[in-house]
Amino acid sequence: MEANRPRAPLPPIEKRGTNWRHWLIGIVVLLLLILVIQNSQKVEVHFFFADTHTPLIFALLIAAVLGALVGWLLPRVRRRGDKPRD
Repeated sequence: MEANRPRAPLPPIEKRGTNWRHWLIGIVVLLLLILVIQNSQKVEVHFFFADTHTPLIFALLIAAVLGALVGWLLPRVRRRGDKPRD
């Protein structure tokens, strides 16, 4: 009896194009590698009362992290100040 039972139709075959995310990640990694190689020279960094010599890419990374932290934190501090007072 089971042999005469109609089978369920197969799902359609999806055509998969080029995965653009993999290409984008590869390009970003390549650009980051070029950035690191080109900015490997040592620079003197003055921060308040501290002076140090560090690779430029490390100084740029610290500046980017601090900038992202300020950009994330500032709107939250502003919103907290905008609450109505009773």
